[in-house]
Amino acid sequence: MAIPDITSGLPAIDHHSHASMARPRTILQIEKQFSTAHLETNVPPEVFDAYITARNRGDTATLERLQAEHQTETILEEGVKFRSTTFFATALREGARQLYGPGGSWDDQMLVAREWAAKSPSFGYDQACHVANTPIVLADVSALDRDIWDRKRYRQVMRIDPYVYPFHDGQTTMRGMEFQRFHAGFATVLRSELRRVGMDAPPANFDQYLQFMDASIERRVHEGAISLKIASAYVRGIDFEPATYADASAVYGALAAGQAADRRTMENFLVRRACQYAADKQMPVQVHVGMGHPEPGMIVGNGAPFLLEPLLQTRSLNRLKICLLHGAYPFSSDLASLVQTYGNLYLDFSWMPYLHHAYLRSKLTEWLEILPANKLLYGSDAGAPEFHVAAASYARQALNHVLNDGVERGVWNTTQVDWLARRIMYENTADIYGLEAVS
Repeated sequence: MAIPDITSGLPAIDHHSHASMARPRTILQIEKQFSTAHLETNVPPEVFDAYITARNRGDTATLERLQAEHQTETILEEGVKFRSTTFFATALREGARQLYGPGGSWDDQMLVAREWAAKSPSFGYDQACHVANTPIVLADVSALDRDIWDRKRYRQVMRIDPYVYPFHDGQTTMRGMEFQRFHAGFATVLRSELRRVGMDAPPANFDQYLQFMDASIERRVHEGAISLKIASAYVRGIDFEPATYADASAVYGALAAGQAADRRTMENFLVRRACQYAADKQMPVQVHVGMGHPEPGMIVGNGAPFLLEPLLQTRSLNRLKICLLHGAYPFSSDLASLVQTYGNLYLDFSWMPYLHHAYLRSKLTEWLEILPANKLLYGSDAGAPEFHVAAASYARQALNHVLNDGVERGVWNTTQVDWLARRIMYENTADIYGLEAVS
């Protein structure tokens, strides 16, 4: 018997995406990017580092040399084959099918993709939003070119992490490149913001740095950022303990003078300062919790949701709306316990619609039975338009399944499930961020 389609026709707000961050890529390039763990574990560390650096720079000569000497591309292709059985691979191809033409061949679909990429950097994503019925997309990106990306559809979420790590060289002895990649991204944004005010490096004085940080965040919010974001789980634990100005200032002064110091006190102070700014401005904050990308570099335990409790217990932040991302997989039940405990917490399940199938349905059932109707947020976490389409499609399928099952079990009536579908797909995000009604 067919399951009634509760979500059909409902618009969605994509609560968390990376629209505009990724350049147009082929499906094979996307699959290779997500298969780098297989390469990392089959070549010497310095070879992996050289491959990632060359790939990011488009250095074809080095890539060809690494293939000749270490079979890097061959190993990556093997990794793609191994990952072909994952739901990720299924979702990527289904997104391409829906986006580029259900009736066309694979070659026809890829031809359409190339034609769209040639039109404009945003053209493919705009088409994906049309197919997915997502009139508003919250984009976690450092900047949005408003000559390309429509201001009404795409709303910027800005990371505070670039301000948290001044003087950090981004080096580590850990495996992989995630730690270095995220620190490099943070440093690039910080340099750009410093240059806006005529500085080549962070000032030696902590008060001056705080003035710069405050003014920079305020300007970016004035230019259109509607939320702050913390992605620090990729480089450290998210246990942002209380820290005094005096201790943070002492650490900053030591680092500015080139001396060794325990950075965490200063980092904690800066994160908390930014969160207090958001609370005072009645602006939400997104936080990455749970695992990272399929590549060594992030310590998965650094994103465990319970680490946030010192921050959550801060009395002056009791009205700060905090959206915890990705269902915190594999800590999904831990996350639900926090969200039902703290009234200002919300659970976003972006990323999950194209990584999980049965698991997402199981967790939606668990979450919807324990959490109030205003707590759950749909999102894609997509940088590629194919995943944007796939995430919306599979999220709707999962909600249809879970909500109909709940009616059959007597958990909800038909009026309640219609309301829940609207709340999850767009009303909750619209309420939290003060967005206009979608249609």
